Amino acid sequence: MDRDPPVDTAVLPDAAPEPIAPAVPPWFWSAVVLGLSAICGIGWLVSGQHPLQWALVPFTMLGNSLAMVPYDWYLPAYVQVHGAAAGVILATFANVVIECWNMDVLARMLRREGTLGFRKHRLTARLLHWYGKAPWWTLTITGCAPIIPFYPCRFLATLARYPLWRYQSAVLVGRSIRYVGLAGLGLVLPIPPVTYFILGAIALTYFLTKYLGHRRTVSSA
Repeated sequence: MDRDPPVDTAVLPDAAPEPIAPAVPPWFWSAVVLGLSAICGIGWLVSGQHPLQWALVPFTMLGNSLAMVPYDWYLPAYVQVHGAAAGVILATFANVVIECWNMDVLARMLRREGTLGFRKHRLTARLLHWYGKAPWWTLTITGCAPIIPFYPCRFLATLARYPLWRYQSAVLVGRSIRYVGLAGLGLVLPIPPVTYFILGAIALTYFLTKYLGHRRTVSSA
């Protein structure tokens, strides 16, 4: 990967970093995501094939959206029924598509006046400074590492006005490495797909419980 251009992360006392204006209408990427999901649903109904095959793309998009739904269990289940190579390619493709949606939504959200406090916060400035030292590698490593959250990097890349093609190249490399590992897990542990579904349901229940508990704490504060 060629050297990253300098990332301007300076935060002035009377200003704040602001993401670049989106280049497409607000409905565009939502239409793409919904269209792909609809195609997968129709494909499943028409073909009558195993639902695991057709649900991989929409579920991967959901898991990598700003909703942060646990999804890592799906690919190991997928390879029990279908090929690992197809699973990695489709999951990576779905991830690249949903990241276009993520960055578009964040660009619009972070331009609002209500986010000014977050954009001017000293911690945001420090994180942007750290991120600006090696943006591509930061995105790639957090994209493939199972224990490092990728979610904050979306905000930092948006505020730093990091070029979308470089962002997506890091997503492509990082997520494909991650998905190769998940597919390999499915091959090493060839347990019934329903087992992975149970593990996914447990992870989702835990996630929702923690989220709702946090919401109640914030509401009562």
